[in-house]
Amino acid sequence: MEIRYIKENEAADFQKVSASSFIWKFNAEEDNTVKGPVLAAFENGKLIAGVEMFNFRVNFCGGLLDAVVATGVCSLPECRRMGGVRKIFNKIAQDAIENDWTLGFLHPFSITYYEKFGYANLTRMFLIKVPFEKLKHIPHNADVELYDGSQYDELRELHEKCSFKENLMALREDKNHFCDKPLEEANYTYIHRDKNGIADGYVNFMVNRPTDLTVEDLFVLTPEALLGIIGFLRNYDGIVKTLQVKKQYPGSPFACLCENIDEVTYVQNGGAAGRIYNMQKLLEANAYPEKHGRFSLKCIDDIELNNAIFDVEYENGKATVTRREDGEYDICLTAAAAAKLMLAGEGHTAETAVYLSGVEINGNADDFFRAFPHRFTRFTDSKWTE
Repeated sequence: MEIRYIKENEAADFQKVSASSFIWKFNAEEDNTVKGPVLAAFENGKLIAGVEMFNFRVNFCGGLLDAVVATGVCSLPECRRMGGVRKIFNKIAQDAIENDWTLGFLHPFSITYYEKFGYANLTRMFLIKVPFEKLKHIPHNADVELYDGSQYDELRELHEKCSFKENLMALREDKNHFCDKPLEEANYTYIHRDKNGIADGYVNFMVNRPTDLTVEDLFVLTPEALLGIIGFLRNYDGIVKTLQVKKQYPGSPFACLCENIDEVTYVQNGGAAGRIYNMQKLLEANAYPEKHGRFSLKCIDDIELNNAIFDVEYENGKATVTRREDGEYDICLTAAAAAKLMLAGEGHTAETAVYLSGVEINGNADDFFRAFPHRFTRFTDSKWTE
């Protein structure tokens, strides 16, 4: 079996495999390009499985790490269980080391399946539905500006500010992340500004008359920006009944706004899974407590670089990290368990983590858990990969 990146003239072959895998209608005239590099498996020269890939920089503890995002993982139904996808992910792991990709992300159809490749579920996202009639206490507002592409630098800078408020948020450093043809695509992005004219929030949405207005992205820096945007969306309450906001989580600004509103519905609508491709670099990038602490972490991973024991001693927010091959350790984690405890930000303790698969505590690991506390965590990149 050959594993390699596809050539330009093989894009349609990948799209055919995707169509067969996900059961969508293939159009030979339209479905002959891809948006990102595609790593594929070939058997006797035939493309049988593939993964489309994108690169992003994500916020981790106030710094930026390079990440690879896998999307559209597909294989021909008749060629499944031949090891094609596994070999593709093995190649991604090799490329991650060569390209300095510290983290990997994907949107899983099955957490159990992707745990085999070292991925763990990091975020549980919710679709929040609110009848517009329940938002009457929020004043109508028109103090927004439709995005048409000319404000790209301003919108990119605003998104970057929002990204640094939530762990693992991806920067959007390409104009294609934002729709600049609202009338042609019926996809609208509006920017909210504060009293000084500085952008402090934006919303992206589509309208499905007469049922709902669905918000794809809602990012704000202040409570005033949140109320201003929701007040603007209320201007649609004459043509749709319900406001739906996607990619929300407990503690997100809109979720907090809805806590005291009746008839709010929460529907889980997926999330992101993540993987650590460079354990030492992640440990060095972590933000540590001011108080002195130390721990030794054994990682069990198919990636040789990660399959080791890491001694970490920290104080004043920083740490020294050393790697060794064997010896004693305080906590042992599989690759998936490491992603769960170190990236998800769910705030586990030694008492709760022992119930997770792939966790072994072999000493006093309290300093490890102090180093990885609960953090507001959300990975959401763009419509390219979701």
